[in-house]
Amino acid sequence: MHKSKQWLTVIFRWFVAIGLLVIILNKTDSDLLWQTLCGFNPAFGLLLVVCHIAVLMLMAYRWRLIAQQLNVEAAYADYLKAIWIGALSGQIGPPLIFSEVARFKVLQDYGDNQSLIGSQVLDRLSGLVALVFILLLTLPLNWPLFAEMIPAATLLQSLAILSISGVVLFRVMLSTKTRALMDRNKISEVMSLGQSHYELSSLIQLLLMLGFLLAAFGLGAPKLPFTLFTLLPLIFAGLTLLPISISDWGTREMFAVYVLSFAGLPAEESAAISIIFGFSYSLTTLMGLFFLLKK
Repeated sequence: MHKSKQWLTVIFRWFVAIGLLVIILNKTDSDLLWQTLCGFNPAFGLLLVVCHIAVLMLMAYRWRLIAQQLNVEAAYADYLKAIWIGALSGQIGPPLIFSEVARFKVLQDYGDNQSLIGSQVLDRLSGLVALVFILLLTLPLNWPLFAEMIPAATLLQSLAILSISGVVLFRVMLSTKTRALMDRNKISEVMSLGQSHYELSSLIQLLLMLGFLLAAFGLGAPKLPFTLFTLLPLIFAGLTLLPISISDWGTREMFAVYVLSFAGLPAEESAAISIIFGFSYSLTTLMGLFFLLKK
């Protein structure tokens, strides 16, 4: 991507993030939101940072598992450095651009470009597969709740759209040309069921959900903690489908306010949980400066 277009993308994403945050602030009681944030227990903030660190370390290990199968050989410390610098870069620009470019540059001397880029794509795909799997497991648990608060027609339409999308994706993945391309580049082997990176991806998703739950408990015990936990995959799925801001600011708060309302949380508390989660993650990524200075 040309540098001028890249920076235009950054400006647009920041504009979206700030705009969505302003909308959230206008839809909530600002004083109550501030009071809620001030009531956060710092001990849970420390646990949140530990949780984020564990996520980044597991992401580095998962990427290494995938990349090794594509003949990208590097020490775990190098993958961890790349992940952390990528996470830091994702705080100033679109993660799918800034983060991935940073990860690539850190490890570009350890394998050919095609294999390295392929490992990054498959790394993200592994996380997506795990998220969809967890989402499918949790959706039936909350179906009665959705049916009570959302019109049946809307639910059926959403289910139909998801089903059609799944069928189309399945057909594309099983097409002859796609299968031949996947076999030629070892993609079929790397992404086959039973690969250990799926277990790591599931653990990463669960830790991200735990982070949200820790933020909620830091503000006081939520009314329906189990319901809240099982609703969280919807938030992460929404962020995956709409990567339109910087480090999910604005979009995360928007989805949190809507989705967590099903768990009985007021908008101010939902927004506060999301802001605390996002701030603690941004704080954790600052440790990536250590790797940059060391380099």
